[in-house]
Amino acid sequence: MVRRTKEDALTTRAELLDAAERLFSEKGVSNTSMNQVAEAAGVTRGAIYHHFQNKLDLIDALMERVRLPVDEMRDELAQTYQGDPVSLLRARCFHIIGQVQDDPHTQALVNILLHKCEYVDDALPIHLRHLGGRNACITECVVLADKAKEQGLIDEKYDSKAAVMGLFSLVDGLMYNWLLDKSYFDLSQTASQAIDTYLAGLKPRGT
Repeated sequence: MVRRTKEDALTTRAELLDAAERLFSEKGVSNTSMNQVAEAAGVTRGAIYHHFQNKLDLIDALMERVRLPVDEMRDELAQTYQGDPVSLLRARCFHIIGQVQDDPHTQALVNILLHKCEYVDDALPIHLRHLGGRNACITECVVLADKAKEQGLIDEKYDSKAAVMGLFSLVDGLMYNWLLDKSYFDLSQTASQAIDTYLAGLKPRGT
């Protein structure tokens, strides 16, 4: 009986997350209430507050659901491209592009963060959470860019953080525009050309 209760609780939590993901994507975070999420999931108001304190808690749970497989793949990529920092940077870019294109949960979350979340008032902590994760990723990539410069794979004249910020802006821009109209261009094909062109431009002259 206890096991069944735990299973029921996990099922209810997953249904609430799916409902929040769907409503946030359709209506936006600010225009969606906790009661609406509960109704969409077919549970009571008390049930949703049993699992989540507020919308920030819901967003955190949506991020965590996506983050775990991303972290696992990041570790695998680090092992695969050990000693080749530029290839690892490239692989990380293509991994997130692939996740957004092929994984419904990642796609929905990125769409919410880029298009459906007004970073004011009660949603401001979501912005700070997003920034924290992004900045941590930037820091890791700057370390990779520094290693690439030491190995002569990136021209020493380029500031590592500026180079990484340019790469992040390129990837974010591709995802942002693709999510506006997924039929307008092929995300993977366009990303392949754009990212490879950008990274080629960072190489020392003559290589």
